[in-house]
Amino acid sequence: MENDYDFKIASVNEDLRLCVIENSIFIEELASRVLGNILDIDWKNSKSFGHGSTSLSFFQKLQLIQDIKGIDKEDLKKLTCLANIRNKFAHVSAINSFEKLFSDSGVGKEIQKSFLSWYFDKDGYVGIHPTKIEFVNRLCFYLLTSDVINILLKISDTHLYNMGVHDGKREVQEQLLTFCMSILSDEQRKEVIVAIENRFEKA
Repeated sequence: MENDYDFKIASVNEDLRLCVIENSIFIEELASRVLGNILDIDWKNSKSFGHGSTSLSFFQKLQLIQDIKGIDKEDLKKLTCLANIRNKFAHVSAINSFEKLFSDSGVGKEIQKSFLSWYFDKDGYVGIHPTKIEFVNRLCFYLLTSDVINILLKISDTHLYNMGVHDGKREVQEQLLTFCMSILSDEQRKEVIVAIENRFEKA
């Protein structure tokens, strides 16, 4: 099962729209890999997660990630936040800066609140020169990208750990059964086998 990732530095393209989209492409591919690991499928050749026309959208893949049990609520918010940023920059031509994102849409205002909550102290933008605010918001986007990458890797690590625990328990059970059968007499082993067969027939 594939569990190693090609780590890439987040795009720092000067064009903000391209920067957002390039980072989103990396996130989408990572999400596909994680889902492929969890579902035990070859994601690159999958109709749902590969690069074909039938592949799920970026937002749909993140929704599947969000459906996984045990994910922290704040992590879910960050996944949604990144998806919303990507959708606005990818589909609304008028939005070409974080200032416009925050001022021209309801979801943009929520994104700004999230940035302030996650990446600022209680003073928020106070003390930041107006000409630097857009740059600071871009840095927040980089931090969000990094957080989402870590969230996806944490989900993958948790899945692999749980698989290891499950496989370990099964191995111990098999060893215990083998040991128990080895110390029984032939007649006792036959009785155990018959009892197991009868149980399966009744199930």
